[in-house]
Amino acid sequence: MSNIQIFNHSIHDIGYISRTVTYGEEYEMVLDFIDCYLKSRKNLKNKQIAIFIEPQIDTGYPDIVIVDYYITKGLSWVNTRYKLTNNDLKILFEIQKNRSISINNLKSSLGFSENELEKIITNLANCKLIYKYADSGSVRNVRLKSYCIIKNVIAIEAKIDKWNEAIRQATNNTWFATESYILMKKDKCNDAIMKTCEERGIGIYLTNGKNKKVLRSNRKTIPVSYSTLQFNEWILRRHFKEVNNDYE
Repeated sequence: MSNIQIFNHSIHDIGYISRTVTYGEEYEMVLDFIDCYLKSRKNLKNKQIAIFIEPQIDTGYPDIVIVDYYITKGLSWVNTRYKLTNNDLKILFEIQKNRSISINNLKSSLGFSENELEKIITNLANCKLIYKYADSGSVRNVRLKSYCIIKNVIAIEAKIDKWNEAIRQATNNTWFATESYILMKKDKCNDAIMKTCEERGIGIYLTNGKNKKVLRSNRKTIPVSYSTLQFNEWILRRHFKEVNNDYE
């Protein structure tokens, strides 16, 4: 299980916050799903998995987020990355998406003040996450693989009933996840739910003693949004804290 990390509580010194667990039937279903999922992944070799339970992101608290990633030998790290904020990641994502962009265009598209934008760009450059050209008025991305280790982000919304709410939340999760699913404690899924999920590009998991994927989610590429990069930073911060034995 060394290849699997579970984030089931807040870890403040890496900036990770999760919702306090509400015990009940839904939470038991979440734990049952994770238990079955771990059993199916017990023979992992190279790939690593992080499982987040109700992480706090800007759109709420998805029930489960499963992240596939690879940490390779010689991976570089700059300690200033521990302090990256959501605003830093918003600008990083915009630069990564555009590859090369002027500071004026960043300012107009994201609404940051010039001083704030300049500070964040300098910070990202010091973290070796972007290239900043002196006196050119523009910035450029670095290779995504040089700082982003995640390969897939699967969001799952669990509901005992209230399927419309589960579908709504799973649709919201497509904002940051490469794949988004609802999770139901059933042996079968009715046609109406199947059709609605298919139309929205979200998938369906059933769990009842074992996990069964009855509808595959549409898949997006990394990174989907700046919040996708949040998961990357949380995993790496935890990794390097453990490697350096640096937990407070």
